[in-house]
Amino acid sequence: MLATENPTPHAEMANRLDTAVSEVFEMMLERSCDPMDGDVNIIDGRIVARIQFTGAVSGECILYASPATAAVTAEALLGTASSEPADPMVDDAIGELCNMIAGGWKSKLEHPQAGCLISVPAVTREGLGALEGKFGTKFSRTYSFQGNVFGIVLAF
Repeated sequence: MLATENPTPHAEMANRLDTAVSEVFEMMLERSCDPMDGDVNIIDGRIVARIQFTGAVSGECILYASPATAAVTAEALLGTASSEPADPMVDDAIGELCNMIAGGWKSKLEHPQAGCLISVPAVTREGLGALEGKFGTKFSRTYSFQGNVFGIVLAF
């Protein structure tokens, strides 16, 4: 998506998130990752990583993926030959991926929002249910790399 001179808040948020995701995948995983149109329902158990923003921005970044996508992501990020979906390294990799994307998104904010703090990632396999409804404004995007799909929610 190309930025415009006066992008709408939704387009601006999508552009920042798409750019952050693309940069992380290209630099850290040496893969391309593209946004998908519409929502994709990932129903086969989810691994969820969450980063909280505090200060000038109050909210959170939530990254969720199926165990299979999380295992492939861990392999790419850690350079291992294979990872089992239940491997604790998979949880660590998904947490780190969320951390890099949230940090990349934050770095694209203008002053004073860019001065907000981010938490360490929290990872759960209990799904998104307990995380929903905390913030009033949500923005979600779905991404695909090599046929693997994951989602990101920004909530404020």
